Amino acid sequence: MGNGTAARIVVERSGKSAASRELWRGLVNFNRKQAGPLRYQRAVLTVRDGRKRLLGGLILQSYWRESYIELLWLSSRARGGGLGSQLIEEAERQARRRGSRLIHLNTYSFQAPRFYEKLGYRRFGSIAGSPKGASRQFYVKRLGRV
Repeated sequence: MGNGTAARIVVERSGKSAASRELWRGLVNFNRKQAGPLRYQRAVLTVRDGRKRLLGGLILQSYWRESYIELLWLSSRARGGGLGSQLIEEAERQARRRGSRLIHLNTYSFQAPRFYEKLGYRRFGSIAGSPKGASRQFYVKRLGRV
């Protein structure tokens, strides 16, 4: 560092939120300079019952020309009836509408890898032993024009 003070690593405790925002701001500014505007958007899709109680949903992040399924969860009551596939289909529609060429996600071996494979997602990597006895798996799907 140019001013003579030594840099040091700090584990933030009380200022985590402010530091986190500043770190994200720094990375986003750097990325914009390198690759242009991110056009970042976050969509939250939910499944609700007749009483408007949350049964599950999906969080989708879109930026540049790709989208990322951050989270997909359905309560045990909502599983097995096709709602997961419907959520994925809607996420893909949203992604295409935003101009995404691909959509990607990660899941654990004890979650839903076969579910994603049936929907056309291709595994491109994995990390074994995280958590113990399982693996984290990474999937991608190219989005055709609609």
